[in-house]
Amino acid sequence: MRSASSTLKAAAASSVTTLGWLCRIEPVGADPILLNNFGKDVIVEGDLYLGNPGFDIGAIHITDGRDPPSVEMVLPIDDTTPILFDIAVRRKLDQARIRLYVIDHTSLLNVEIGFQWYVGAVDALDSRRATLDVRAAERAQRELMLKSYKPGCQWDVGDSGCGVDVASLWQDSVAVAAYTDAFTFTLSGARGGAIDDFFADGAIKFTSGQNEGFSYAVRRWTQSTNTLILWEPLRAPVAAADTALIHAGCDKTVGAKGCARFSNIARRFAFEDLPVGDLTFSITETTTVPSAQQDDNSDAGGGWMLGY
Repeated sequence: MRSASSTLKAAAASSVTTLGWLCRIEPVGADPILLNNFGKDVIVEGDLYLGNPGFDIGAIHITDGRDPPSVEMVLPIDDTTPILFDIAVRRKLDQARIRLYVIDHTSLLNVEIGFQWYVGAVDALDSRRATLDVRAAERAQRELMLKSYKPGCQWDVGDSGCGVDVASLWQDSVAVAAYTDAFTFTLSGARGGAIDDFFADGAIKFTSGQNEGFSYAVRRWTQSTNTLILWEPLRAPVAAADTALIHAGCDKTVGAKGCARFSNIARRFAFEDLPVGDLTFSITETTTVPSAQQDDNSDAGGGWMLGY
């Protein structure tokens, strides 16, 4: 429960509001970033909150009921703002702690809204704006997680359900040989016995360079040229000698690129007999002619037969 002063309550009730927002972002392992949304720098309790550039509230949902609270924040980002584009797009704000305050910017009286907020997701739209999904810690405890059952194996290669020990047999230590573009580059160090698309549907995780700690899903692998193509673009360019771990992929079938590759059909978790398309019916119109009126088609009765 948060309490506000009578002065702040009066400002909230006034037809000419002087209320605004303060935001304190605390990235993991970095200095706090202090912003406001009313366009001028202010000092509150000894801390400078920047108003230009500041931030905007896109949407807010705060309740004492059963629904978890959330806030959408829109931040300007470029190479001069407190939050750089590089930091946002490479997800260094993920799980950053947030403190939000409602403030009367004439008296600087303020009250904190919510508690234990954190950045849940960052959508860097371009080099000038990012949207932060700010969540209350209690929201994670209220979200209902559902598992979808469908035709095809439900496991991802290497997880506990699959049981394949990826690190021991199916993973290679590699290095970048040459960078082509944000999706394509060549590697050295991959196993010589791999075939085309051996690593397709697998993943590569960088252990050095600007992408250190990030993983990417592999789309294609060409063995003759050691060329890798990703499903999504790199967050930062790779350089020659950047190191990584890459593991084989599974297309979730029983074929040579799926369970058969890993000798893992016994642990396959799939529903192969479920229909994958729409259930269709064919309708056939038939004509039934009464026996007493075989020669009088004008009195024939109509009928329907359903076949499937």
